Amino acid sequence: MRPTPLSLSAAVLLAALAVLLPAAAANAKTRTCKSSDLRYAFMPGQPKFFGVHKLRVTGGGCATARRVAKRWMKRFEAGIKQPGPLRLPKHVRGFTFKQVPVKASQTFGLRGTRGGTVIRFNYVVPNG
Repeated sequence: MRPTPLSLSAAVLLAALAVLLPAAAANAKTRTCKSSDLRYAFMPGQPKFFGVHKLRVTGGGCATARRVAKRWMKRFEAGIKQPGPLRLPKHVRGFTFKQVPVKASQTFGLRGTRGGTVIRFNYVVPNG
């Protein structure tokens, strides 16, 4: 049986789309976003060192990344006050967060994904 020109062109179109879609996602630009206002000092008068550092977003905007990081931070800090083991927030504003390895002490490395948008940041906690 010989393929018709219509089915052959449809197959070529589907193959081209399968190649182009991952390439478009791979070309999404990663932005570094301001996060200095998402930090706090251990005591008044000291430098603001604890909180969100190295905020980056791929496939989205900085406003979204900052909103999500701020909400994650509030949920995490509320969980510190709860009795029992510390649990990191897994879902914030539709993003699913996973912990990633970091080389710094007192630091959580986090990656949140929602569709084609990825938010990454480090969260530094005080030890006292």
